[in-house]
Amino acid sequence: MTEVSLLSLVKSYGKSIALKGISLSVGHGEFVSLLGPSGCGKSTTLKCIAGFEDISDGKILFDNTDISRRLPEQRDIGMVFQSYALFPHMTVAQNLAFGLEMRRVPKSEIATRVARAMEMVQLTPYAERFPKALSGGQQQRVALARALVIEPAILLLDEPLANLDAKLRDEMRGFIRDLQKRVGITTIYVTHDQGEAMTMSDRVVVMFDGEIAQAAPPEEVYNHPASERVARFVGNANILDLAVTGKDAAGSDLALPGGGALRVDSPAPWANGRLRVMARPEQIALTDPGAGHLGGEISKRYFSGGHVEYHVDTQCGPLVVLGPTTQTVAEGQTVALAFDPARLWPIPDPKGPAQ
Repeated sequence: MTEVSLLSLVKSYGKSIALKGISLSVGHGEFVSLLGPSGCGKSTTLKCIAGFEDISDGKILFDNTDISRRLPEQRDIGMVFQSYALFPHMTVAQNLAFGLEMRRVPKSEIATRVARAMEMVQLTPYAERFPKALSGGQQQRVALARALVIEPAILLLDEPLANLDAKLRDEMRGFIRDLQKRVGITTIYVTHDQGEAMTMSDRVVVMFDGEIAQAAPPEEVYNHPASERVARFVGNANILDLAVTGKDAAGSDLALPGGGALRVDSPAPWANGRLRVMARPEQIALTDPGAGHLGGEISKRYFSGGHVEYHVDTQCGPLVVLGPTTQTVAEGQTVALAFDPARLWPIPDPKGPAQ
């Protein structure tokens, strides 16, 4: 297993700066996802690690060895692409053997390692099939096996599930994560899909505009986002801008429109007498009018299988609430919203805290 360190990594294309001095460490055997919208720099970061893009400044270290100027074939990586990139004229077994042949591995060892890799991804019965005779999920497993059969130090995956349908994506998420745990290989995974990043990763690295906005375990990114932009990108986020009526070392008292009040039990980065707090949709409960913290009216209702999504018009603006399917509230109905103060999260004000 290998540790990867990015030190003040810069990548420029003429006057355009794709990576703005990012620094990141990926531990031995860790699964880290780079998450962000298109153009944020996540794929560029992966290509720089792989050696497919030259860096403009900074360093890339593998186990404290500077590999910044090495060619891709000198970096001991396995790469899985969105397009699978299988050789269409080769069988599954031949695709897996190709990388070993290029490394001049003895034929007897190639046969053993290919057989082991096919068993690992549950494709032994398909050894003599060509890629066109395989499903999308099977092709993706061939691509994974081909990356792993060379026994690389690091596995890099660039949106490998983007071309699969929703059900197959869900299945492949678990398959890739389970396989990575069994092999124990250091893995960096690029995706724009929040669900993939949250379910698969030891840590999620959220990127915007060539910079790292937050790098933390999935639960931390979801429940304690570092900024409003992270909060809104990773899942649905209700942001309430409220007046601070009292403050002490443990937290802040907040005033809700209509006379309600809340307390945030954590030191809050408030500014100008106001505080922005985040409440996830599943952290808010619908109650009878007058029973909760904030009144509202149901403007839209969507049934989503495991829950019902409500859009509620309130004096704090439109809010989204997830309710159980056993609870029936109609559009146009007056309700109240009850917040769990322990799960409210203060959002840093972009203008900075009060002085």
